[in-house]
Amino acid sequence: MLCRLLLLALIAAIFSGCAMPEGDLDAQTLFEDKAARERALKIADISVESGNFPAAIDIYQKILTKNRFDEPVLYRLGETYLKAGAPQEAVTVFENLEALTPEDVRPCLGLGRANLSLYRPETADLYFAKCTEIDGENIEALSGRGIALDMAGAHQQARENYSRALMIAPDDMGIRNNLALSYLMAGEYDAAIKALAPLAFTPKSTAVIRQNLAMAYGLAGDEASAARIARLDLDHPTVENNLRFYRQVRRMEDTSLLRRLLVGPRMVEETHS
Repeated sequence: MLCRLLLLALIAAIFSGCAMPEGDLDAQTLFEDKAARERALKIADISVESGNFPAAIDIYQKILTKNRFDEPVLYRLGETYLKAGAPQEAVTVFENLEALTPEDVRPCLGLGRANLSLYRPETADLYFAKCTEIDGENIEALSGRGIALDMAGAHQQARENYSRALMIAPDDMGIRNNLALSYLMAGEYDAAIKALAPLAFTPKSTAVIRQNLAMAYGLAGDEASAARIARLDLDHPTVENNLRFYRQVRRMEDTSLLRRLLVGPRMVEETHS
């Protein structure tokens, strides 16, 4: 609580001395205003890193009252809304930024990611496709299109985009994981296992990748392998719960729930590692 009060006091001190005077600004005022802006941005960055998204958003909004066309601040605000789990607010910010910088791929990427979070795969795909028109080798756009197409059930098209991205960044663990999940969502469990197994036990592997491999084994009916891998990161009760879940999914005819489950964790993060 004390840290938060100190942060708020510091924010107030920064902006209390930044009022824009009437008429023309002299050189000293311009310098002070720029310095105050930079100090405020540093505090906002620290707030984002510590997970205090409301404090960062408040700072960005205060800066934007001075200049609502401040493109770097608009971009940071949109990104912070995404991290804070407020994709609709992010959409508004990125739409404004896109209007200001139509040739910049970043607002378009932000709109794609926000629409993934809102589970609007068709809209997200349109934005990611537009990104690839601006920059045909942007791996975030290509991977984002893959995720959107997987969400819509167009797995073959999704894999084509992952494959294009991997031609540019063949060692990208995030994209390789997304490709494996595409097979998993389509019920092609052997292909998913084949894609995930080389990733699961490398120095760059993560618990998420290992548990995706455990899921692939579980959905394929190999519960012994699923349990063995799951225990590397999870306790016994959680492993047993996961095995029961895999059994339920194997009995399901509708795979849309599985698609939502697999896509969901990827929507709140960058689309590649």
